[in-house]
Amino acid sequence: MFAPRETAIPFMINNLYTILKACLMAMLFFDHTGCLAQHVPHSEFNFRNDNDLYLFNKQDQYYTNGVFFNIRRTVDSASLSSNEVNRLWGITIGQKMYNAYTAQIRYIEEVDRPITAYLFLAVDIDRYFANETLLSFTGEIGTIGQRALGQQFQKSIHKVLNLYDIAGWEYQLENAFGIDAAVQYGGLLYRNAQQWFDLSAQAEAKLGLNHTGMSIAPTIRLGQLNSFHQSAYTYSRLQTAAKPVGNELFFFYSPQLNFVGYDATLQGGMFLRDKGPVTHTPARWVWYNNVGVMYAQHALTLRLQYIFYTKEVPGMFFRHRYGSVGMSYRF
Repeated sequence: MFAPRETAIPFMINNLYTILKACLMAMLFFDHTGCLAQHVPHSEFNFRNDNDLYLFNKQDQYYTNGVFFNIRRTVDSASLSSNEVNRLWGITIGQKMYNAYTAQIRYIEEVDRPITAYLFLAVDIDRYFANETLLSFTGEIGTIGQRALGQQFQKSIHKVLNLYDIAGWEYQLENAFGIDAAVQYGGLLYRNAQQWFDLSAQAEAKLGLNHTGMSIAPTIRLGQLNSFHQSAYTYSRLQTAAKPVGNELFFFYSPQLNFVGYDATLQGGMFLRDKGPVTHTPARWVWYNNVGVMYAQHALTLRLQYIFYTKEVPGMFFRHRYGSVGMSYRF
């Protein structure tokens, strides 16, 4: 059963190496041209991909793929409040894909986590203050079920990468549309005098038809650091007031505790009578661990993360882990 996947692993390694090499070449080019032109960027394009195949562990389960495209822009500096040093707004379109413990489900009894995709559009505004706190507001519309195009996208990925044939999407959740709102607040707790170590914390609350819950996450950063209103970690290297921003290279670790009030990807549409052939009640508390590294210089940012977390559903067969790669370009 794993033979096609085995042949795909070298393919994935070669392609990941090619992507990273292209990114590094682009970074050197834009670093050089940035030094010559001294252009002050006011926009940023972000791309992120989450996938458990990045771990090269023959795993294709649970939250198996996420693709996100984001555009961020600065606001007019005249709109800043007296204690505000930066403000950005952004638009994100993305898709998250969820399998059971495998993407080769033959019987409904094997569905230990509901099968669906989540397709969404989000708008956010992020405010950064002089005391290194941040406040973010997000509005999001999204859909689960066939309209989220999970089956089509996963089939295309497996065909391109010459992976095994998928099965089980006939058991996916029914179509459901929802609107969510979220607010996030965070800030610096401590930074050493040499500015190579800091500790911060962030809290987030979500309320809506697709996702309702709360989370809290302390974060440790080690390396070449910028303040929270000028950092790749907080997506704030764009500057409303056109201030110079230093380079960054740092490691981070962020444990996160989530309280889940409602999750449509597990429970189906909130107001549907027929939510789908398989739904599950979520575990109310889920513990995440995020470990990663970020590098940012002039126009480009590169991110690499490893995420592992406890079971979303008490009856799931396994805990889950996946890798995440991201790139940002400012212009």
